[in-house]
Amino acid sequence: MNKKVLAIFFFLIAAGLFANYYILNYYIQPGDTLYLISKEFNVSPSVILDWNDIDPYHLKVGQSIKIPQPNGIIYEVKQGDTLYDISLRFFTTVDAIKKANNLLSNFIYVGQKLFIPIDYVGVAFNVYDKSFIWPVYGKISSTYGWRVHPIYHRKSFHTGIDIAAPEGTPIFSATNGVVTHAGEYGGYGLAVIVKYGNYEIVYGHMSKVSVYKGQTIKKGELLGRVGSTGISTGPHLHFEVRINGKHTNPVAFLPSYGRMYVLKDQGLYLGGE
Repeated sequence: MNKKVLAIFFFLIAAGLFANYYILNYYIQPGDTLYLISKEFNVSPSVILDWNDIDPYHLKVGQSIKIPQPNGIIYEVKQGDTLYDISLRFFTTVDAIKKANNLLSNFIYVGQKLFIPIDYVGVAFNVYDKSFIWPVYGKISSTYGWRVHPIYHRKSFHTGIDIAAPEGTPIFSATNGVVTHAGEYGGYGLAVIVKYGNYEIVYGHMSKVSVYKGQTIKKGELLGRVGSTGISTGPHLHFEVRINGKHTNPVAFLPSYGRMYVLKDQGLYLGGE
């Protein structure tokens, strides 16, 4: 791949005048794969997929894709957002977001695009007391077990937990593993399934999938964005844990809800909701 660097054509779409990042426009070359491109530019495949609407299995020669430098994720500010809210969704800090975007105050506006470097994401993942981490920051809107279905209005068994969060909130892998499904999945809508030992972890109702089948995933890596696809009443993540094919209560594997966000600061673990 290194010999092809001279054949790369790119231009700056966004320069460091506005933030500490820029975007390369890269044109797909013969023999390219998403994995090879990610290695060449030191950007994870998940980030490339998050930035682009492309089929990871069928890249087209000459096709243009955006590649952020450094490795990072964009978030578009929505009505009611604050920097603190956004920092929680990325499991990071307000100061980190301000630094990455050259912000001199906490003022943000609807439609503003904020860049969050991957190096800043996850500084508040709770990795201290369980093997799983919370995949998204939000409110539990439906627990595991029997309930009256919110759409069909009849008693049914809920095979996971629902975590309500604004559309576009990033979803991070709760574990290491390998992606065995990425795309439409019946009533789950857009979904990702990650195989982790005897576990299968299901992430449902996504607005965007940012991984591909066969991809090796690390705990805390971006999987996609919260949405309301499939059979859903509003933006949320359906999070399901299966052991040897049988669903079980995901809460048993996650840190306590009050420790969803735990910021490591000078050796102190600060929990909060």
